[in-house]
Order: sequence, then structure tokens, then C-alpha cells
Amino acid sequence: MVAAQYFTAVAGLATMRHCITEPSAVGARLDDIRRIIEGLDRFPNDLVVPVVEYGVDDGYDAWAPRYDGPNPATEVDEAAVHAILADLPAGIALDAACGTGRHSAHLRARGFEVTGVDANRSMLTIAEAKVPDCEFRVGDLASLPVDDDAVDVVVCSLALTHVERIEPVLGEFARVVRPGGSVVLSDIHPAALTFGSVAVFPTGRDQLELHYVHSVVHPVSEYVQAATATGLVVRACREPVMPESAITRNPAFAVVPDAVRQAFEGLPFLLVWRLDKPAA
Repeated sequence: MVAAQYFTAVAGLATMRHCITEPSAVGARLDDIRRIIEGLDRFPNDLVVPVVEYGVDDGYDAWAPRYDGPNPATEVDEAAVHAILADLPAGIALDAACGTGRHSAHLRARGFEVTGVDANRSMLTIAEAKVPDCEFRVGDLASLPVDDDAVDVVVCSLALTHVERIEPVLGEFARVVRPGGSVVLSDIHPAALTFGSVAVFPTGRDQLELHYVHSVVHPVSEYVQAATATGLVVRACREPVMPESAITRNPAFAVVPDAVRQAFEGLPFLLVWRLDKPAA
């Protein structure tokens, strides 16, 4: 990818979002595009950035050593998920797709007995070191190594965008959570994914490259239909918007800052759910 392609795309998205409701802003965005095109052979427009897509397993192997670094998605995710968990009493929790144990550590600090499950051994190794008083198991979201009705709370964060179908996973969550228990989900919002907010990660290399993990866009209706089909009831749904940290870290911000703001401010960033399993 040539950097100018991305800069132009951001300016175009800003134009699309505001051309009807705020037409006076369009002129400045067209000027941005004209300036980028006229400077295609100049830095930074002429930068060639290799783009590498990873599968889920390979991607998280590569990402694991730096996963806990600065990340706007995990920052917003933790604030939203912790707010929902604050309303739930301590008990037995499953951290599904636990990764490096971010939520396992919070749940344990809240007094929960925690089991973490993840398919990626590299991520689990970090979780085991971070939260040694939790139990961690290798397992798949669609076939959890957990007994029926075994936990009071299931937390699954920033993971369902990596599965092809949500319903089998929610079916597993409904199986392992006890009647009266809750499932707390957080994912990248489908609107944000549609406009390019994929799971980009640093590699620690000096080269200017863009590495990301393959994601699937699941519309909001798919979550609702999957919950209904598996007997879970929607108790809450929250849609945190793109944070300032994500806007200022956008690679186009140094070149077209106003376009970045118009493109992404107010755009839904995460999709967060509390689903309850009805009491028997």
C-alpha cells in the first residue's frame, strides 16, 4: 500500500460522512485530496507500506509479546467491560479467549474464582505469568473445556470478530453459564471494522510495515439473533465511540488531521453486551 492511498481514503470517508449534513466542510477535504495527489512523489505520500494479513493463530503468536502495549481498543474495552462487571457479584468466572489475562486479572482482583481459556499457547503463557492464581486451559470458543452450568459469569473480549459464526460460540457460553448468570461480550463494532479498524499490531521490527489479524464483520443483528437462538436475553448494549487516542494515533493524523477527525469522531468503535441466562 502507498501511504497516499490511505490518506486519500480517510479524506474521502470524511467527505462521505459530511457532504450532506455539513457541505461547507467538503471543500477543505477536496483540497486535502488535491494536495495529496499533487504530491504523490513526495514524502510521506510516496511511502510504500507492506501490508501483511495473518490468520488468527499466527497473528496472535506474533502479537503476544506486545499485546499489552498501548492499544485504544483494549483501553476502551476495559473501561466498558469493567463498568458492567461492577454490577455483578463475585463468583466463578470464565474468561473466554482470555489472551494475556487482562480481564482475568481484573476478575481475580474483584474476588472471582477465574478460569481462562484461549486457543493460543503464546498468549496463555503470558496470562499464566501475569495471574498465577488463576487456572488457564487451552481450548476453542466453540468447544469449551468447561462443564455445563459451571460459572456465574462469562467474559469474552475482542474475540468474536475472529470467528466465522457467532451462534455456536454463544451456544457454548449459554451451556457453561448457570441459570441467573451473565455473559459479557466486547468486540470491535461492525461499523468500525467496515471502515478499516482491523486488528493491527506492532511486530517490534524497524521496518515500516502494517501487520493485522484477519477479522469478520458481524452485523449487530447477528449478535441479537445468536443470543435469542441460544436462550440468552439482552440486558444491556453499549456502543463506545472512537476515542481521542485512536484518532491521534491514526497514521493519517500528521498529514490530514481535520480529515481524520471528521472521518472517525463519533463513529461507533466497540460493541459491548450484557446477556443474561434466565433463572430456572
